[in-house]
Amino acid sequence: MATASTRGKNVRPSPPFPMLIWKEALFDWGIPLLLGGGIAVVALLAILSKIAPTSGVTALGCLLLLLIVFFPLKIALSGAGESRLKALILGFSLVWIGITCAQLYFAIFVGSLAGGGSIATEGVAMALPLGEQGTIYDLVVEGKFAAAAGDIGREAGYTLSLEKDGKKIQEFTGVFSERSVRQRLGRRGSTTSHQLHNHVLHSVVSPGEGTYQLTALRIDPQLAPTLSVSLYRDIYPEKTFWLLNVLLLIGAYIGEVLLAGQEVPLVLVTTVALIFVFTFRNLGVPPHSYRDLIGAAMIAAIAGPLGGWVFRIIADAVGKSFGFSVNRPAPAAKGKGKK
Repeated sequence: MATASTRGKNVRPSPPFPMLIWKEALFDWGIPLLLGGGIAVVALLAILSKIAPTSGVTALGCLLLLLIVFFPLKIALSGAGESRLKALILGFSLVWIGITCAQLYFAIFVGSLAGGGSIATEGVAMALPLGEQGTIYDLVVEGKFAAAAGDIGREAGYTLSLEKDGKKIQEFTGVFSERSVRQRLGRRGSTTSHQLHNHVLHSVVSPGEGTYQLTALRIDPQLAPTLSVSLYRDIYPEKTFWLLNVLLLIGAYIGEVLLAGQEVPLVLVTTVALIFVFTFRNLGVPPHSYRDLIGAAMIAAIAGPLGGWVFRIIADAVGKSFGFSVNRPAPAAKGKGKK
């Protein structure tokens, strides 16, 4: 049989079959398996106390954020035909990862240590060096409960005073708690977990550069007579991150406009991630624990979809007024078509 000659025609080479298989496998189960395996390994090391809490919380949080952004990224890349659009999607994903993981990092590593020590009601006042007026500090107070027998369920507090030259500048009051909580283990039994809240975070705004004195006015007798105090200079650029978060949400919405026919949930996952990092930062006090990480994830899973839905409604309304909005694909009409 004679065949048509292909000489002189531009024949587009097809990708090698093994390469195509590896690419599909990588996106279908390879990357999710690596991320899920990493989460499992870090969690196991944390249970066995083989990794520092700050390192473990940071690793788990970043791996969770990567897992969240992977699925919309996969949908977007599989449907994007133009190489320019794929480059925009990858660039947005890198920015997304950088902004969210950076906020998680700043929430865990709160800043440089500016001072600290121990303080007691009958002890010497502790000196705290503060910088120029308006500088923000985080004052972390840690206490320990005295030994007690039987079931634990108690609270105790303290009052501290920040002074300079005998004049009171600011007063800090905090409460610690310790209790035993009964938790069920499926249908066959239960266990008792120990919940301890022995860190309190106070915000300090420097009234002026100089050395101040911190004294203990009250420490309840249920506590050990000495409290540990750490002063960190707040390095969290809150206003900068608020601006970046707004721009990230706008970028996610524009991405949905460009990928309108594929229904990529960029706004949804972005809102979930931002609520997660915001809640994590404000849920507990340094040092943040795995419990704070789990609590923030649970809150984000509930509030994230609602926040994304509200933002999309507002963005659609604003976008329509400027002639820029997502055109949702209409469902295909049933019936016979015209010939």
